Amino acid sequence: MSEVVARMPKIFKPLDEPHRYKVMYGGRGSAKSWTVAKKLLIRGATEPLRVLCTRELQKSIKQSVHKLLKDQIAELGLGSFYEVNDTSIKGKNGTEFMFMGVKYNPEEIKSTEGIDVCWIEESSNLTEASWDIIDPTVRKPGSEIWVTFNTRFKFDHIYQLFIANDPPPGSWVQRVNHNDNPYFPDVLTAQMEHMKEIDLEKYLHIWEGQLKQLAEGAIFGKQILTARAENRVCNIPVESSCEVHTFWDLGRNDHTAIWFMQNVGKEYRLIDYYENRLQDIDHYCRVIKDKGYLYGTHYMPHDVEHQMLGMTETRKRQFNSGGVSPIKTVPRVREKNEAIEMGRKILAQVWIDEKRCEKGLDALSNYRYEYNDDRDTHNRSPCHDWASNGADAFMQMAQGFKPQQKRTSRRPQKVSIV
Repeated sequence: MSEVVARMPKIFKPLDEPHRYKVMYGGRGSAKSWTVAKKLLIRGATEPLRVLCTRELQKSIKQSVHKLLKDQIAELGLGSFYEVNDTSIKGKNGTEFMFMGVKYNPEEIKSTEGIDVCWIEESSNLTEASWDIIDPTVRKPGSEIWVTFNTRFKFDHIYQLFIANDPPPGSWVQRVNHNDNPYFPDVLTAQMEHMKEIDLEKYLHIWEGQLKQLAEGAIFGKQILTARAENRVCNIPVESSCEVHTFWDLGRNDHTAIWFMQNVGKEYRLIDYYENRLQDIDHYCRVIKDKGYLYGTHYMPHDVEHQMLGMTETRKRQFNSGGVSPIKTVPRVREKNEAIEMGRKILAQVWIDEKRCEKGLDALSNYRYEYNDDRDTHNRSPCHDWASNGADAFMQMAQGFKPQQKRTSRRPQKVSIV
């Protein structure tokens, strides 16, 4: 077939080079998705290619890049080469584009063989568990994983994996924004400049790709903003003579989260936070010991009373044997929104250490309601993702902790206020 010519920003030239991971991130209007679609369609027209287009959630083909690829096929003049079906796109030379969401199709993805390129679109939503499914599945010699996303939150797994820390070997990572796109349309320029005038923070996130502080539909959003405005997110000194109570969310395949709190007068001072994944109980017992605090009570959810498969003791007994004692089991609430309202109420009295509790604070800021695409609004059901573990651990405090007596002490010194 004749050579296909397409306009693409020069910043994406390394897409033509061999790299195991090709990561493109930043703000809107950079032509990330359009360019990737064009590159893959052109490459698929010159050589047989098996492409898996995936994302965290895909309840229907409408939530995939299917339409984007279909539109680019028309723009590139490849309509006679590609056959576009409702659920797949196939080329005359055997090239195939498949579309699956990870969350609802983990086993199907694991069994998909011979993938040349896996394109993870909107990958800011991708969980660590989903990445652990995709990465080893794409194992054909010379295969690649292409990752595109608009920057969202600092502790999103993909951001931590490729941006916040040194990326894995074989990575090409490129930040790209609207100013890198010479074909950025004038109509969007006017829209962008207007947003810059009326809402600078929103402009910086959407168009410049800066990290977001609060998720849309954030359940504790108002309370966290108030805490920041009142300078209750700061450097919190640890009172060495004051007991530290801990509040837990126990994970199995997902994370276990622990908040560390000192109750001083009417204040609840969150002085520390810890979370980890796929660790045994002995690990968390060592964490508690190594922190070296003067402990009071450890508050854990109802499932601490359960005996895990293959174990002869309940988790509570195992924690006790490891030195984590006394433990108070927090009863399960009938409705999740009951716990949420308790959490909102107690946040008015909470002080949070900005450094030691950085990841926990991020979890509280990003704990949000699920979004209903059909109704274009948020549901009343909380989204279960990385942020829910830290939020659930915090709500153990709201549900279970009852101050025993008032204590007087100096207020936290507000150092490095955010």
